Amino acid sequence: MIRVTLLLLVLSPAFAAQLPDADFVVAPDGNDGNPGTLEAPFATLHRAQEAVRGQIAQGLDNNVTVLIRGGEYVLEEPLVFGPADSGNDNFIARYAAYPGETPVLSGGRRLTGWTQGENNRWTLDASGAAGGSWPFRQLFADGERLPRGRFPNPPDLLRVASVSPDVTEITLETAPPVADLAGKDAELVMYQNWSISRTAIVSSDNNVLKLANPMGWIGHGDATTASPGKPAIIENALQFVDQPGEWYLDRASGLLTYQAAEGEDPNSKTFIAPKLEQLILVEGQPENPVVNLRFEGLTFAHTEWTLPPFGYQGIQAGHYGTTITDRTYVLPVAIEFTYAERCALERCRLEHFGGSAIGFGQRCRYNRVAGCILTDIGGNGIMTGWRGKGRLMPTAPGEDHYLAADWADPLDVPIGNEIVANELQTCGAVNHGCVAIFDAFCGGTRIAHNVVHAMPYTGISVGFRWDESPTSQRGAVIEYNHVYDTMRMLADGGCLYTLGWQPDAVIRGNVFHDAHRSEFAHGGAPNNGIFFDQGSKGFLVSGNTIYRCSGGPIRFNQTGTANMAWEDNAFEIGPGYATEP
Repeated sequence: MIRVTLLLLVLSPAFAAQLPDADFVVAPDGNDGNPGTLEAPFATLHRAQEAVRGQIAQGLDNNVTVLIRGGEYVLEEPLVFGPADSGNDNFIARYAAYPGETPVLSGGRRLTGWTQGENNRWTLDASGAAGGSWPFRQLFADGERLPRGRFPNPPDLLRVASVSPDVTEITLETAPPVADLAGKDAELVMYQNWSISRTAIVSSDNNVLKLANPMGWIGHGDATTASPGKPAIIENALQFVDQPGEWYLDRASGLLTYQAAEGEDPNSKTFIAPKLEQLILVEGQPENPVVNLRFEGLTFAHTEWTLPPFGYQGIQAGHYGTTITDRTYVLPVAIEFTYAERCALERCRLEHFGGSAIGFGQRCRYNRVAGCILTDIGGNGIMTGWRGKGRLMPTAPGEDHYLAADWADPLDVPIGNEIVANELQTCGAVNHGCVAIFDAFCGGTRIAHNVVHAMPYTGISVGFRWDESPTSQRGAVIEYNHVYDTMRMLADGGCLYTLGWQPDAVIRGNVFHDAHRSEFAHGGAPNNGIFFDQGSKGFLVSGNTIYRCSGGPIRFNQTGTANMAWEDNAFEIGPGYATEP
């Protein structure tokens, strides 16, 4: 085994601090023909992965470590880790940042060569985007998400005047400043009660829009479906690019238009458009899981999200569909784990994603996300119980029979995973009805010591069955989290949201505050510190502090105080606080 010992000289030449050993080193100026040492590093993670596989195939008698030097690593395709990349019961396979440096694994592509036009509009030929081959929906400049051209400009919103019976024709109270939106790739974005919908506009006539698909999750009532009074915007038309930072991609020609601020030269900035939806896939097998694979100190950035053919008809927490009688879907995750055990993401940064960030799916056991920062995530932040893959029961009770379906095989239930000491902010940046942390159809998940804030909807969501029927969801521990500044856009949620019967669940020692009420949130349901929704029961609620929430500290829907145990809570502040509702 070739091992490289790295030494860091500190201020005094008489002293040196020894850094962790590395079996292989990757650097942006490396070469995949090199041996992968500190002096002659590899250039790509794919080559390092091949080298690690060779060591694993020989049998591990120690941990195997890849240290990744600082810089940008543009991924041509997601990195896939299977059983051949796995540690074992005694030793780990580790991909870590070189100490003191920041390696960035990016699914994006840099865009250069802006040409100035009139009125501070600049254009660029986005190579590879012509003909709809790369219809990117996200764009970032110097680390900031840029908005697509929209009408009206923020903070103004449109309002729905009327809706056709088939929900494909929307009449607005205000007409857009374009005679006909046909052929312009424009989308109607509607803020439902606790979700949003996105649908392509086929054509328009004054204030009447004809849509490609029905606007909303049909059959659940007005809460998830277009209805009079709902707020909306029109997004992604060249005619709406009129504010600094706004942009539009002509998918046919590949021409990208950007509205610069006065005196701004976009050639002096770093523009990145994502190309990949996923960055890392950890894919074990039912009888051969990936174990003890760890990622430490890495930055993951820039993923795309593709609008489904029927639009995005949001239901709740990153799940979407068309009607209550058809199957439902969940947003993709940039870092996906299935059949994984004792794997970890530690001290990583995840940012600028189009979809959701991290998902633990079927048969994921005792994995851990710790000390990470997640920011500017288009969908959910971290999901235990991500059901984008895996076999589910055919139905669940009630009208949510696909949405609330449990795992078909009890062995597939994720067990004992931990989400600990992370900071999550601005999740739901694209599809606003998403949450920072989601846990459902899992056993014994621990969600502890996290800071969650700046959320358009709910902070933490636990459970996903809208009645008291038994599921695999049990034993979740939600403790010592600080969740605040939630519900900035939507309604009917809070800092913590629960559903269904969850035996042995604990909500302990959390601080929840400032669940807002947005001035344009639709629907009358309040927003709270904790919202115990339908069927919620089985919780011990102990030692929590809740204050300054727009709809009060606690709310119940089709459940009540008798379904929980209460002790030593402080609801509201001051001399009149209560220990239970």
